[in-house]
Amino acid sequence: MPTDTDTPTTDTDIGDVTDAVDATPDPDTDPDIAVADSGDDPDSLDTLCTGPTVNPALLEIDENVRKTFQLQDHPDVTDSIREHGVRDPILVIRMPDGRLVVRDGQVRTLTALAFEIPEVPVYIRDFDPSVDASEAEIERIFEQITLNDRRIPLTNGDRAAGITQALDLGASVTRVAKALQTKREEVKLVGKVGSSATARGLIDDDQYDLAHAAVIADYESVGDLDAVRRLLNVRSSVFQFEANRIAADRSEQRAYLADALPYAQAGLGILTDYPDLYDSDAELFCAAELVDGDGNAIELAHIAAHPGPWLVWLDLDQDQVWVEIDSGHLVDPDTVDWDTRDRPDAEPAEGLRHAREVEQRDQVLPEFFLRRDLLAETGLRERPEPTDTEISDGDHSDDPGGADDGHEGGAVDEEQVAAERRAAAEAAERAAEFDRAARRRVRELNKLGVAAKATRVEFVTRLLARRTPPTQAAVFLTRSMLADPGLISEYHAFDSAMKLLALTGYQSRHAVLDTLDATKPARAQVIALALVLGGYEHRTDKDLWRYVDSGARRYLEFLRELGYTLVPVELAALGELKAIDIDIDNPTDTDAAPADTDTASADADRADAAEQDLPEAA
Repeated sequence: MPTDTDTPTTDTDIGDVTDAVDATPDPDTDPDIAVADSGDDPDSLDTLCTGPTVNPALLEIDENVRKTFQLQDHPDVTDSIREHGVRDPILVIRMPDGRLVVRDGQVRTLTALAFEIPEVPVYIRDFDPSVDASEAEIERIFEQITLNDRRIPLTNGDRAAGITQALDLGASVTRVAKALQTKREEVKLVGKVGSSATARGLIDDDQYDLAHAAVIADYESVGDLDAVRRLLNVRSSVFQFEANRIAADRSEQRAYLADALPYAQAGLGILTDYPDLYDSDAELFCAAELVDGDGNAIELAHIAAHPGPWLVWLDLDQDQVWVEIDSGHLVDPDTVDWDTRDRPDAEPAEGLRHAREVEQRDQVLPEFFLRRDLLAETGLRERPEPTDTEISDGDHSDDPGGADDGHEGGAVDEEQVAAERRAAAEAAERAAEFDRAARRRVRELNKLGVAAKATRVEFVTRLLARRTPPTQAAVFLTRSMLADPGLISEYHAFDSAMKLLALTGYQSRHAVLDTLDATKPARAQVIALALVLGGYEHRTDKDLWRYVDSGARRYLEFLRELGYTLVPVELAALGELKAIDIDIDNPTDTDAAPADTDTASADADRADAAEQDLPEAA
């Protein structure tokens, strides 16, 4: 939006500007008009770049095409002039009787008068008495409309780029916010957007709001073009969820590299994707498929002694383990006094350790691989097929009498037995792959649950920043208190509510009670809503997709009623989608069941969803 304080573009034809001012006021005869001292050299820079100023009280506002302007309706303009003064010269017509009539700059003049600014820059043009009065008015109208219509405003992207440049040059966020009458938080977002050509284009085209464009700019600034692509292609209703999912992915990648660092330092290569071992041209062998020259299985000690040729893939178990924070050693949870969790200064019970000494961490499961072309060099080979003797011994070890083995005449069909063993080995490999895929699905669904929780908390935190509750809150609160009378007293429910209210530091129930006397009734209702939402949010964890809880369902349906877009793992918690049907690689593209499904059908779906159709490993 253009403002009346925008600095005009300097006219490169200096001679034309000089000629336009036919008469320079004489400060000796008109003390209210001041002209800067140009020095002895008429061609000096000061002469070219300074002009007259005048007390705005001497300016007369005559007829103007702008009829409806009210200063109080445009605080961005008035605050800018209050901060910087009038920067854009006011176009003034000097009448034959000496009056100075404003032709362009009515808003600047009125604002300067309102703030008692002592002087404003002016550009003075003498009235031409030879022009017919009506024709002069026509020209005035055309000129005022043209001057107001033809100002080219800065685009939002250009403005963002300028703010970013100012920040890069050392201007503080506070200084920028004060200079441009903008909130500090907005300056921070604009500073990010201004550094990204992509983000600037998005806000210019009104495709994204400032907060979303800033997220894209952050990833573009570090060269994460995959994240930029994902955010540009996602629906706006689930943008924040996708952004949180990307953040979780990047956090997981950093954690993977951190876990892999000791292996890299030991000399092993690090795999970033699990190899396809079922490809007939696979170049890698799993350590379990290899033996040494004596036919012995490959042990971890062998790999540790000869790490150079080996590659490692680190998988995460679906269940976390408890470890000692200082040493990282595994800890039996039964040896921890969990009553000390919220009492950091309490002494644990005899024979137990304090809860502050332990934490949950992911359990890393390494799997080692060797390239096919390194077998000869390392003296290793593929595990051989069982020999005839092994087959025979394996088939008859429990049958010394040579009982019928199912083959005609009791004879052993060695080829068939070998084929059966190969089939069994392949089945075992497929089972292992199935188990690995199941663990990955559980892990990915939990990650989606983490991203959903972060998105949900952001939405609820904004909701609870309001001074008044939404109209839907009354029925929701009543239903919740009737259905879950003990909700707000559940473990950590109050702490969760305080976080949703963005209250930092320890807050006791008594401390909140003490503030209610000075709290307006509508805001008190918001706090009551926070206590209920905090209880439900604490219940609704990352694995919400596993179960259909009536309280979680009530909570999620309430958020959807308020405009929150549910994502697949949340729809699974509602029973409107089966977890097995969620595309864990592209969850925002999953075709979810519509919210207004027929009631009978929806109830049936919810009943079926009590047992999610997941692999056994889940």
